[in-house]
Amino acid sequence: MPAYSGKAQHYLIAIAESVFTSQHVRDWLIRGTSAEPTYTGSSALVDEQRAVRWRTRPTIQPFWANYWCGLDGGCTCRIPDSKGLESDAIFFFRNSLNRILAVHLEFKHPGERFGDGQPEAYPLRAACFAKTYQTRQTLNAHHDWTTVIFCGAETASDVRLGNFERVIYHAEAISVIAGYPAGSR
Repeated sequence: MPAYSGKAQHYLIAIAESVFTSQHVRDWLIRGTSAEPTYTGSSALVDEQRAVRWRTRPTIQPFWANYWCGLDGGCTCRIPDSKGLESDAIFFFRNSLNRILAVHLEFKHPGERFGDGQPEAYPLRAACFAKTYQTRQTLNAHHDWTTVIFCGAETASDVRLGNFERVIYHAEAISVIAGYPAGSR
């Protein structure tokens, strides 16, 4: 069985390609979040994000994937007593007022459980990244943030989903995102 990111990569690539090429998908992604009123109609910062993330060299994963907050003391956004955690993907949007939004995305396969403290850490880490991006060479400058999770409908009763501003179930993603793997209902 492939490593986790290898298993999730097909889904994340479909999400990224749609985010980068479709205004409808960008607006749909932030629907219902605090960012929606300010960032509907925004553009994706594809080239800018790639240039910042790959400032020194290309990463093994795509430039938008796996923003880590590791176990070492160098990560000021690590949540106390948590494991090293990462955002599966971050996308940056620029609105007509030249403000930039970081969309922190988590992906869960159907039936996949959260790690200890994982959902609780998402908004805390996103808020910290927005305050400390100046100290992170591979993170784009941004003013605002939101958190989004893609998961199976069986997760609907998990109260920890409240840590994400937007919950997108796989069945909905299949109907909106071109190339989203159909086996994820």
